[in-house]
Amino acid sequence: MREYGAAVAVVVTIAASGSGAMVSPAVAASSVFDFQVDPPNAPDVYKDVPGTEVVFDAAAGEKSYLWSRRLSAVPVTELKAGENIGVTFAVRCQYANGQSLPQGTESGAYWAANLVPPGESALNPGLRWLFQAPTSGTYRCRLSVVGYSSVVNPGRQVTMRVPAGAELGILPMAVATRWTLPDASATTVARGTTATTLGYTYVPAAGGRTTIVQDANLTTCVAGSRICGGGTDAYSGTTAETWIEAQPQQPDGTPCGGPVKGPVAKWKISDAKHHQSATNTLNLTSDQLGGCTRIRATLKVRNVDGNPVRIHAGHASEGIAATHGLAYTL
Repeated sequence: MREYGAAVAVVVTIAASGSGAMVSPAVAASSVFDFQVDPPNAPDVYKDVPGTEVVFDAAAGEKSYLWSRRLSAVPVTELKAGENIGVTFAVRCQYANGQSLPQGTESGAYWAANLVPPGESALNPGLRWLFQAPTSGTYRCRLSVVGYSSVVNPGRQVTMRVPAGAELGILPMAVATRWTLPDASATTVARGTTATTLGYTYVPAAGGRTTIVQDANLTTCVAGSRICGGGTDAYSGTTAETWIEAQPQQPDGTPCGGPVKGPVAKWKISDAKHHQSATNTLNLTSDQLGGCTRIRATLKVRNVDGNPVRIHAGHASEGIAATHGLAYTL
């Protein structure tokens, strides 16, 4: 029996996942939370959003789907054009006593982008993560945030705000798995080309509805970038498209019918925006699998126009995943 700290007995929808399933519980909503933006070279120190933590018991190997609801960030300090604020949101998990997870264990995932005023007044991330308990114990997961910008200096401070109402939802999952793009698979996608990445073969439960999530952290390659090459001043960013492709398979891995293409998401990553977490969801019924027992899921990243775009891989500090996927069957 699971115990959820700060939980309320209400029924909610897994809106971030794209699933229509009704689940319970959701955590109590947070109050207003203000945080200071750091200078660009400061170490990343996450600030936990009060009221968004969940505390629960889990046996070794037990899985829980985690997702953010009503999470956003808005500026408190007045900003003008050119004062772009980078914000990274994360779901982070640890033991309830504050101890870190065992070395080498993934602890969560992040979503990141720059806020570009005056045309943009808020960032609205969608965090999705599948926690798998490394040992039997009591765990604590929560939403966290860190902000950074070159406009911050001894004479200039910037305050950002997470408005009241942010939540971290949690749902135990019997049939689910997750995967993360390894460091060696980071790649740069040239203008006019499409990359196929983040591949994983998932075995769904018979007769259920399967949800596949593939979230990629992307950066446009500006001229002279230290992150990726090939950028020129001829372009002022990248226009990209992302979607999930699911190929049903037989047990031996041979294709079973044609691939299923998910919704196409479009992203305009300007030089000022710099980076963008591209979130993608595909829901599949058992009928769409045509009796096949496996699904080969991949993510397509197409550079429609502009400078090359980098697909990040591996982990940030604390074992927090960059480009990652998950799947579950209900």
